[in-house]
Amino acid sequence: MNTSEYKRFLHICSKNVDNSAFELFNPISLVHLTFDDIDKLKNQASKIRQKFLDNIVDNLLLFEKNFTSKKGQINWCLSYEDFTQQLLNLLSNKKIKAVNAFSSAFTQELGLENILKNEGITPFSKENKCTILSPNLAVVDTASMFSVFDSGFEMELFLDSKIKIFILPINKFICNISDIHLFTHIFSIYNKNLNFPELSNIFTPLANEDNKETYVFIVDNSRSNLLAFKEQRKTLTCLDCGACKRVCPVYMSIKDEPYDNIITGPIANVMLPYLENYENHKHLSFNCLLCGNCQRICPVNIPIPDLIVENRKFFFENKILDFEDNLLLHGLRKFFLNRNKMNRRTWVKKYSLRRRLSKSTRKLVQIPKFSKHSFNQIQQEKTKHQ
Repeated sequence: MNTSEYKRFLHICSKNVDNSAFELFNPISLVHLTFDDIDKLKNQASKIRQKFLDNIVDNLLLFEKNFTSKKGQINWCLSYEDFTQQLLNLLSNKKIKAVNAFSSAFTQELGLENILKNEGITPFSKENKCTILSPNLAVVDTASMFSVFDSGFEMELFLDSKIKIFILPINKFICNISDIHLFTHIFSIYNKNLNFPELSNIFTPLANEDNKETYVFIVDNSRSNLLAFKEQRKTLTCLDCGACKRVCPVYMSIKDEPYDNIITGPIANVMLPYLENYENHKHLSFNCLLCGNCQRICPVNIPIPDLIVENRKFFFENKILDFEDNLLLHGLRKFFLNRNKMNRRTWVKKYSLRRRLSKSTRKLVQIPKFSKHSFNQIQQEKTKHQ
């Protein structure tokens, strides 16, 4: 997709940007009912999530060791195709023709409903032999799964099932069970707008339960691509609470459709080019006004505007942008780095800059005001008087 289309759209959006979106959804009052310092809360939550990511390989292996010691079984899946094959093999081996599958953003990303439908497996079972769900978080040290349920009926189905299948991405973990209380509040406040989740469960498999089985599918699905980038990997601390969507002026205008993906909103603007491909998703890095609402609301302090800028920089340096954008940016870079041109009179610099921008571009952006003297000229004057 050509980024120019989004730039024209953002020009329209920018006229309507104010703090109204942030004021409509502002959970700070709820946070203060439980926590004295909201900044301390966010910093603590961010550090806990980052602690897992900093040693993700060792932590995942430790989780596997703890989980298998309780007779749980781990299935490692690199891609959607791996997950599909392994899940269907498990269901076939257990002769399961009906399951109770709970929908979530991640199960939708993997297309769980279609996988079951294509194999003739009913997604609702009266027998309740098997349940499939994606927990909100998994805990490394106790091999536990933390899940929030929409109803008591759902939680009862889950607890009574003989075979429990958990599906989660490689990043949805924390290291210690002692930290889970913090996230029970965060999930409810930022996602449900409640002070505490009414229906949640921390499930830990028991080695002595011979009549019950527990399986975990840990799926990469391209998330390891983000681990290779020092800054962009911060998006993997996301809790999928959806708070950033509710305060983003662009998302409130375009909604989900332009993304053509289950992952949408401000966090998707950073993640999708790496989870999918650069060519079809590079325009999302311009799907942002850098207003900062998303960063202000994020419970784990993900600096989304900074990461958007990092994406733009990466795409420019690696010539991933559209040809006309690359040509324009190279010309502007050459212009601004030319000392002789920067030392010219203000009106000359403004005129030279306008010449480099097309008429359509000048309608989208505001021409920056140049100071009367360049930094180089100011330094030269200071040197003369020393």
